[in-house]
Amino acid sequence: MRVAFVDLARENSALRVPLEAAARRVIESGHLLYGPELEAFEHEIAEWHGVKYAVGVASGTDALEIALRATGRSGSTVATTAMTAPATANAIEAAGCTIALLDPSATTRNATVRADVAVHLYGLATECPFDAVEDCAHSMGATVDGKLAGTMGAVGAFSAYPTKIMGALGDGGWLVTNDAAIAERARAIRHYGFNEDRTDVATRGQNSRLCEMQAAFLRVKLSHVSGWNKRRQEIAARYTHELSGLVLTPYIPVGCSHVFHCYVIESEHRDLLRAKLAALGVGTLAHYPRALHQYDRWKGLGEPGQFPVAERLAATVLSLPCFPMMTDEEQDWVIRCIKEFT
Repeated sequence: MRVAFVDLARENSALRVPLEAAARRVIESGHLLYGPELEAFEHEIAEWHGVKYAVGVASGTDALEIALRATGRSGSTVATTAMTAPATANAIEAAGCTIALLDPSATTRNATVRADVAVHLYGLATECPFDAVEDCAHSMGATVDGKLAGTMGAVGAFSAYPTKIMGALGDGGWLVTNDAAIAERARAIRHYGFNEDRTDVATRGQNSRLCEMQAAFLRVKLSHVSGWNKRRQEIAARYTHELSGLVLTPYIPVGCSHVFHCYVIESEHRDLLRAKLAALGVGTLAHYPRALHQYDRWKGLGEPGQFPVAERLAATVLSLPCFPMMTDEEQDWVIRCIKEFT
């Protein structure tokens, strides 16, 4: 049996009729940018998160950069986890900030509450400061004590990269906030720095548009997110039941929920296990094979051994297939292959 790490064709096929209808609606409207689909998406996604404002942008990386700039952090030093995607660091630098790394928790794999950029890694939301910028690329729908990821800090930045919890048919992102000033600044930054009526430019802006087509597609998918997250959690629960004691499985603190954008195990024999699974037709990924200070670009942020948890994770983490359209039979095969290896 072959088991893909993720199969987007199944998701899009299941939604083919409403997606095609959304595409026709945009084509026939004549509005391709900053039109009714984006306006409706921003209203709907804000309502979904229970916040006052949402701002659609071109990518999750842009969402994080714009969030940092809109909160006035440009020129400052911001602390974030040493174990995250390079996109997090790129966004921080693009916002004109300096990075200070924190070693993540050995249990949650997330940074502590001291993080200025709080990354809810793999889909586990963890507590963060009220003034933090939340990197929610992995965590749409995750909660801490009932509070959704992206609503605990000053602003939450989300990715609509196709493989994320809610992916576009291309690229996209958004940010959410209850702060009117942050939302206003974010809207200005995403469109060349223009003020609301586009008569003046008061800040350095950029071109970061969530186009009408992607906004329309995301509106179709939004009503399915809760169900998809439930299915991810069901798959994850079975992995944990079957694999505990064989590999290190995810830890979920009391009061926190995990939406399992990635189901990540740890194994001291990660590379051998990954090769074995590949030979048996199982797709896997390592999120991530290097801590930030282990990349050439950011090697000045820390010495070898300075962030031992992040370095251990980089050497041991392995993401297993965990997507809503995954079948029980496919999961049976993944579990069987891992049991045979261990």
